Amino acid sequence: MKKQDKKIIDDVDFLSQLMERNNLNELEISDGKVSYKLKKNQNEIKKNTNFKKVVDTSHKAPSDQKSETSLKSPLVGTAYLSPEPGAKQFIEIGQHVKIGQVLLIIEAMKTMNEIVADKNGTVKKIYVKNETPVEFGEPLILIE
Repeated sequence: MKKQDKKIIDDVDFLSQLMERNNLNELEISDGKVSYKLKKNQNEIKKNTNFKKVVDTSHKAPSDQKSETSLKSPLVGTAYLSPEPGAKQFIEIGQHVKIGQVLLIIEAMKTMNEIVADKNGTVKKIYVKNETPVEFGEPLILIE
């Protein structure tokens, strides 16, 4: 087996376990070079329809109207608000940011992905805490 094939198998195995732990039926992730799209077997989904879903919302954004316009997570991973432990955060509430400015980092599959501002504005709310897991589509930051 080639080294590259082993890495793909390891990545798919890791993502499958991540899907299981987070009770996901589908997962799509890309680091710009490699993309994976995993879907659970439809028969298995039907078998699991009688479970009660429990969601930890302690670090989630409130479902208010403003979170609808916030910058959302493009991938599943761990959010870091500073470039390294003990360093100053990339942004603070009330700070003016410009398009392309790094706001935070999401680590996924041992890759650090910079999340940048998609518009100019002022940071009104930071929904995530440092070193917390984030889901795809989860509100991260509100910029107005």
